[in-house]
Parts: sequence; C-alpha cells; structure tokens
Amino acid sequence: MLTFSKIAQAPTWHGEIKNYFTALDISKMRSIRGYDLSSYSFVVSHAPDIYQRVSLPPDAKGRMPMDPGSPWSKEMISNFLSWMEAGYPEGQAPVGQTNLLKMSASRVTGRVRKSLTSMTAPELEKLKKAFTGIMNLGTLDLNGYFQNAAIHGLPLAFCQHHVPGFQPWHRVQMWAFENSLRSIEGCEDVTLPYWDFNELLPDWMYEAPFASYTLPVDIGTASGSTNPDYKAGYQTSRYDAETILENFRNEVLQPYADAQAEVWWDNFNGLLDGTPNLDFILGHDSGHDATGDTMGQQNLSAFDPIFWFYHCNLDRMWWAWQAKYNAQTVEGFMKTIKNQNSSSYLVFTNSALGKMNPWAQNLNRDDLTAEFTIDSATNFDVSYDDLDLNLPASKGKKSLFLGMARTFMANDEEVNVRISDLDRTKIPGTFKVYLLKDGEVLAKSVFFQPDEVEKCSNCMQVPKVHFDFRLPLASVKGGLLSARVEPNNKKMYGDTVPLSVLGNPKIEVSLVLDAI
Repeated sequence: MLTFSKIAQAPTWHGEIKNYFTALDISKMRSIRGYDLSSYSFVVSHAPDIYQRVSLPPDAKGRMPMDPGSPWSKEMISNFLSWMEAGYPEGQAPVGQTNLLKMSASRVTGRVRKSLTSMTAPELEKLKKAFTGIMNLGTLDLNGYFQNAAIHGLPLAFCQHHVPGFQPWHRVQMWAFENSLRSIEGCEDVTLPYWDFNELLPDWMYEAPFASYTLPVDIGTASGSTNPDYKAGYQTSRYDAETILENFRNEVLQPYADAQAEVWWDNFNGLLDGTPNLDFILGHDSGHDATGDTMGQQNLSAFDPIFWFYHCNLDRMWWAWQAKYNAQTVEGFMKTIKNQNSSSYLVFTNSALGKMNPWAQNLNRDDLTAEFTIDSATNFDVSYDDLDLNLPASKGKKSLFLGMARTFMANDEEVNVRISDLDRTKIPGTFKVYLLKDGEVLAKSVFFQPDEVEKCSNCMQVPKVHFDFRLPLASVKGGLLSARVEPNNKKMYGDTVPLSVLGNPKIEVSLVLDAI
C-alpha cells in the first residue's frame, strides 16, 4: 500500500502528488477509459472527480484506486485537497540522495559509452577501425558512413529539429550509427564515445578518420537542383580545438545548464508550444554553430565526424535529466509533460506521430517509436559511464506563465525580452538573432536550419519562431530595443535580413514570475 506518514505542508505536483498515481493506476485508467493520470493537465482538469473517488468507501462503485488493496491514506487524501485549494502548484521535484545516486551510477548495460578523453589506446584504435571501415563502404550501403550522414541532412533529409520528436529521433540515430560501427569485423563491441563540452578536443580529433570527410558524390539540394557547395569533393571543416572550447564556454553551456534545472519536459527542450527559447534546443543550435562551418549547416553537419560525438553527448545530457527527475521509464517520463494537449505529449502517445523513420521502415520495427526511446537502458542497452555534466550554475526558474498557481512574486530586477513571430522560412540556412538597445548588441541567439525551409516538412510544423533573452531590467530600460538577423549564408541578403521579409517580428518585454 502506498502511504505517506504525514500531511505535506505545501503539497505540489512534482513534490508529492504525481507519486500518488502508481503504474497500475495509470495503465488501468488508460486502457479502460483513456484517462491519463500521469498527465498534470489531466489531473488538474479532473481533480474534483478524482478527490471524490479516492474518498469513497473501499466497496463503493467507482472508487479509486481500482486495486482494492491500495487505498489512499487519509493523509494522501488531505494532501490532494490541499493541493487543489492552493491552485494546483507545480513545485520542484526533490533532488535528494536517491536522484544523485541514479545520476552517478546509471543502470548497467552492455553498451557503456565513455568520454572521448577517457578512451584507452585499444578502444581508440578500434573506434578508428570502425570509422574507417564504414567510410569505405559504398554510398548505397545502409551501414556506410554516407548513408548514415545523409539521413540527417541532404540528400535524404529525415532530420527532426524544433519539433517534439527532436530528442527521440536523435537518440535512435546514435544507436543506429553505433550499430553500423559494430558491423565492421573486429568492432562488434565498439561503443560511440561522447564529447564532454568542458574538455578540450583531443589531438586525434584532427587526424584521420575523425578530422574530416569528403563527399564522394553530389548531394544537391532538397529541391533537386544543383548547389555548387554540395558537390563531390566537398571536404568538411571545423574550428580548432581552442576556439571551439572558448565558444562553448561563452555561448553554449549556459542553455544546457538551465535546461537541466527544468522539471517539465516541455521547458527542458524550450521553444515548443510557446515555452521560452532558452534551454536545450537553444544549446543544440548554438553548439552546432560554435563548432565550425560544416556543423553550422544542417544539410551537411552529419558529414563532419564530430557530429556523432556531439549528439552522443546531447543524448547523455537527456539521460542525465531523466535520471535526475525519475523519468527513465515511460510512467515516470510522462509525469514530466505538463500539458496533455501539447505536441510534446502527442508524439509520445501517438505511435503514428512518434514513429522513428527511416529506421522503423528499414528495420521493419513498428515498435520503434518516441515512447520506445524513453527507456534507453532497457530498449537500446545503452548507458553512460558518467552523468556528472559539470555545467555552470543554472540561472534559476524562468516562469513567464504560472498556469493554475494563484500566488506569485514578480522579479523586478530581471525581465524576459522576446522577439516573436519571426518567419524563419525566408532565411536560407542557420542564422543569428541579435537583440539591440540603441543599436548596441545586448544578446545573441542562434537558430539551426536547412537551406530550403519551405521544402522541409518537419521545419514547416514550426514556420514562425521566437527568441527569448533573460536580462537585468537595468540593461533594458531607457533605450530603444530592436532586432538584427544575420544569416550564415550571405548569398541572398548579404549581412542582414530585412525584418520586413520576416513578417516584421515583435519585441515583447515581460516580468519574470515565481510561484510561491
């Protein structure tokens, strides 16, 4: 029986309430009535009915929980009512010793991925052999380097960015690429290492086969036309190791740190469903741009060998977040999605929307869905040797909208400046957005995208985007705010894209709110 020994002083969803609904409760209600007790928004909208049902006598019709052996205690019922009366506060998940142990010692799996800098000499030699082996396979071989990279950008363009399937899709991509490496004789147990962004890239990352890759054939453009930049013979390039490390420290690590502090999956990603564009997706886009010319181009980025180590670390950071908030199982993960009506919720609950193609098609795996990717240790046999991310301190909670919370405190020292309704379909490729005050730059944000956005079906799910900047109020007051958009590809507009082309995006300034 699930019991709580005392009445919580201020019960919250993440602190207590979500734990009242067991895996059995959730699965039974889903299968019988289609209700989702793991969803915050569902429980909030059905709270009065839930309260009545858990308060019924054990033998009463319609009583919850359905398992007669696990009634809610009087303390649990009282806590639930207190939560309702307080306005359904979200709260913070308790990150105690249990969560920290999960982060430091992930589940034992057959594939344990290590840092680039902690590989032994034999492990490095085997990785070199595997990379060289798949690079020598033909362009039509599904295990070949070309086919693996072509899935992400051109010419196949299956990639998912700025959409709810972003994290699951790339998790499958890392697993599939690792399987290709293992297809080379003598490399059957090789694992894909991750690139810890706090560390200087080792010298061997600038040696064959990791230094670069040369396109063996033309890859053209998404529209089928010929683009001279993407012809056979193009060689990938990136910045030197010192420049990359400096770029990451100055522009990339902070969004990842802020993402790790978010208790909601929606906010962990950012951007989607109107959430602030300050967290993981911003870190991802900025990291691509901070690594070099090839990595900054979505059509080409996966051809640079560093791409695989970059995204392996992003998967590690997602897994660390899951461990921190007890979200490594489907039951635990779904409790971190705030809005049942959001696109993030749908991709994990609708198998058609969440199908991970092209791998689901190529492998004839209908089970290869976004939901399947949640438990990476069980379903992919993958874990990481270290989940200590060593990121900067988070800037704290970033609340623009408090939902049902009734009591709040406005932060009068900090504001959120949002550049909204920017039509990114008119910009060819990755671009930077600058927030200016009286013509001087206050802050910068990066958006990573392909050259022909309007021909990318995933991109067109989010044709207009927003950019958030969390700044001291004093830095914003007393001046004229404006925006400047600079494309990496200068061919169409030159150095600056006219805002009129982008739908004349708006600038909005908001106070930052904290629930109390």
